[in-house]
Amino acid sequence: MNQIKRKLSFNQSSKDEIKKLRNEFDRSITSIENLPMEFFYELFDYLDGYAIYKAFSNLNYRFQQLLNSPSLLFKIQIHHSKYKEGHRNNYKQFLLSKHVIVIKV
Repeated sequence: MNQIKRKLSFNQSSKDEIKKLRNEFDRSITSIENLPMEFFYELFDYLDGYAIYKAFSNLNYRFQQLLNSPSLLFKIQIHHSKYKEGHRNNYKQFLLSKHVIVIKV
């Protein structure tokens, strides 16, 4: 049962192939900013409007434009016991400055 194992040899063409694959892999990595706007519109359908605003505002120019877009409508749920008075005031300012599609009290 003597099995002969092939030795792995790295010649120049193998190294070039590895570099090529590594470069392709590096280019395939994306960041959240590279996702299409439609993705965020779909994602935001599942989240509360104020949570979206708190999470994505002031991140960068693209997200600021997205949040201020008239195409984006926020769904808002207000639970009075959930928010402290200071937080409620911020929430009211948010409501007055944004496009709101649904408000549940």
